[in-house]
Amino acid sequence: MAIEFCPLEAAWGNWADWAAVLVGTGAAVGTIWVASVANRTSKRAAAIAEDAKAIAKQQSDQAVELREANAAILGRLLLHEVSSLPARLHSLLKPIIASVYKDGDKIRINNHQNLEQVLRDASYSMLPQSESVLERIHDLPDSLAPDLATLIGHCWTLRDMAYRMQGRVKQNDRKFIGQPDPWIYLGSPDDFNLLQEHLRFFVGLGADYANRFRSFVEVPAEDYSRFT
Repeated sequence: MAIEFCPLEAAWGNWADWAAVLVGTGAAVGTIWVASVANRTSKRAAAIAEDAKAIAKQQSDQAVELREANAAILGRLLLHEVSSLPARLHSLLKPIIASVYKDGDKIRINNHQNLEQVLRDASYSMLPQSESVLERIHDLPDSLAPDLATLIGHCWTLRDMAYRMQGRVKQNDRKFIGQPDPWIYLGSPDDFNLLQEHLRFFVGLGADYANRFRSFVEVPAEDYSRFT
């Protein structure tokens, strides 16, 4: 039995094989191209990430440098005010003690003029420069900024106490024998005790802070023992 051979059929088989080869080759080339593009994209992304990291570090370094520069300026600006705080607070104590005395459950006034003056002085800010830059004190080191805010808070308390006490000093319509000054205090005697205690405590805080602040500004420490 003879086997018939069809050239056309063989040709078509060869073309099919070649087509399969071409399709496979194209798929391989496409895969390699996609992989190459992905690799380049990955390297580019890594480079962008490194650039972003470098920029972020540069910005962080600049922010730190700016804060340190601002802190140095604030230090010099507030140095005298902070350094003199203990002395200025202490100067209020003696006039208060000398201006009044306790008579039973009453406070008698020895020297109305001195008392009015010291209460007026206490009603003004002890840290006006610090209050004026309150929104910038965060530029100071973390060891100083919160404590300065605490001192400013004590200033506000002192001012409020002095202001209220001023309104309780009244002129007496009647003059009593042995009373050196025709003025009386209508508030509680404890008001003066609280004022003196607050001043003494404030002096101690101010002295401790002043030397820490002076150390930051790189000036010698001060002996505040005569005030505390």
